[in-house]
Amino acid sequence: MNAEQLVATLELVTGEEMETPGEVLYVARREQPSLVATLLSAWESEGRRLSPTLAHELEQQRGRMAFYRGQWERLADRPVSLKGLEVADRYPGGLLRYMNDLDLWVPDRDRLWTMTGRLLDEGWSMHTATFVRFGGRTEVIVSLRRLPDDPYGLPYGIELSTVAYIGDGIGAPHRTGAPEDPVVKNLLALIYERFEQRYRARDLVDAAVLLAGADRDTLARCAHAVGEAELWPEYAELSGLLERSPFDVPELPGERRAQLRESRSRRRARVLGAMRRPIRLAARTLQLRRPGASILGRLTPKAALDAGMILFALPVEGGERTDELTLREQGRALWAHTPVGRFILVHGTEVDEDLLAGAEPVGAL
Repeated sequence: MNAEQLVATLELVTGEEMETPGEVLYVARREQPSLVATLLSAWESEGRRLSPTLAHELEQQRGRMAFYRGQWERLADRPVSLKGLEVADRYPGGLLRYMNDLDLWVPDRDRLWTMTGRLLDEGWSMHTATFVRFGGRTEVIVSLRRLPDDPYGLPYGIELSTVAYIGDGIGAPHRTGAPEDPVVKNLLALIYERFEQRYRARDLVDAAVLLAGADRDTLARCAHAVGEAELWPEYAELSGLLERSPFDVPELPGERRAQLRESRSRRRARVLGAMRRPIRLAARTLQLRRPGASILGRLTPKAALDAGMILFALPVEGGERTDELTLREQGRALWAHTPVGRFILVHGTEVDEDLLAGAEPVGAL
């Protein structure tokens, strides 16, 4: 993997042609900022002299990765990492993978609260939380942050989640479990992110380092996991991009057309089944496609949670802490009382100040 391949991947994803390193950096910063550190490290490893400003930027990103690695190594009762450091360790020598935050899967909710409490005691602060109900259980994602020594640097972030993978909640359900094989686990994490955004240049790089050296048994396990999760449509899109990329990446085994038909058929059946509860289906669909739709405002947060919608939570000071997650409706507001604090839950992008009833927010949406 070299700088020329990274630039070609950037051109593939953005559809722009670039002639100079300055143009490459401009497009990368504007369209694909997660690739910038990898580009800089590739140029440096190939002997290209970086300006003092770029060299300092690269050193800052290396420091960010070192911070996350140190944090990960110090974590007691270490949880399961998703992508992040495991993928970064597969990058060729000298190349750096940027990380915005550290994503950790903690399937046991009590353990998640315990780990969150320890991090808060160590100087991390609560930023936001996310709640979603499926399979008869309320799942939790807690986002923590910590300010760096440099006041102009981006905050560090750690995300602890009882959910391993977030789908669209309709045709592709969320999943609470993850495979043990690190290649399979992280490939699924990469594909599931397609439900949040289009594939980026870094996603192609990540897929290349995961699959390029995989043996036949690993590729077979990946194919089985993609089929079990009914993600062949998303994998087919990724595979199509990889075929056009400069990377030599083997395809997952199997008959592609049949696999696509099977995944799409099962997902259509799931959507048809969801139509038996049309209000729930409409609410979940609108949240995905039109988050500002007025119909969503007519639902109470409790009804939205029961409908399978994702509720975002703002931490607030004070209030009762409980030994386990407790949800309480007060007027038009839904509150979550937890072992690490109290949250107000919303199914939109704003919190009505009147709903806070004087409570002081300590995080930010």
